[in-house]
Amino acid sequence: MPLYKDEEDDKEFARKLFNQTILHNKEFEASISERTKNWEVERIALMDILILKMALAELISFPNIPVKVSINEFIDISKDFSTPKSKQFVNGVIDKLAADYKEQGKIVKTGRGLVN
Repeated sequence: MPLYKDEEDDKEFARKLFNQTILHNKEFEASISERTKNWEVERIALMDILILKMALAELISFPNIPVKVSINEFIDISKDFSTPKSKQFVNGVIDKLAADYKEQGKIVKTGRGLVN
């Protein structure tokens, strides 16, 4: 299989996702910390934290990607790249964070069938 579907678009997507994740790092850390108060931070897999931050970046920075698509993609990523229990953890936390961000007006979707 080819590495890219559309090399230029895929690379631009990756650059933007990376940049937005870094740009909003402190905000995402605070949001994740708020939603994981019952968890000892040392016990949360670093990969799960990174996955959650990237998911939040995608949710707020890509108005044409539906929320459910973003959530499902990052749950799938957690299955492949993190611990056996990460799927449930990432799913639970990102669902709550997405609801928080929608309520705060941070997630704004545009396009056919995506307008909130």
